[in-house]
Amino acid sequence: MVVNGVWHVIQLPGMLVIERTNGKLGAFQIIPYRNISEGDLEKFDGSHPRKTKGLPLHEYLYSFYGLEKNKEIFTEYISVRVTPTEKARFAAWANSKSLSESEAMRSFIRSVLDES
Repeated sequence: MVVNGVWHVIQLPGMLVIERTNGKLGAFQIIPYRNISEGDLEKFDGSHPRKTKGLPLHEYLYSFYGLEKNKEIFTEYISVRVTPTEKARFAAWANSKSLSESEAMRSFIRSVLDES
């Protein structure tokens, strides 16, 4: 199963929290080691482990659970200098489309790349 990440969360001893490629979270028992499938995942409604100081599982341990880390996740950053007015106008435009600024920028980049 390809996943975006796996974390130890202090509030769930003996379990790991997993982020699926669609962004949804789930949890599973650490023991026994086995290939994890969707059927093994329990519902997880807590905050994302990144927001609760979850400890990422070392990537070499993914194979113990039949997991593979998704390499196409949002890990790259583009730093762009804009004026405060431009930033405010872009934020207002993104908000009018019910998008976060990141989502709006990704949408724009994808539209430019699709044209070429």
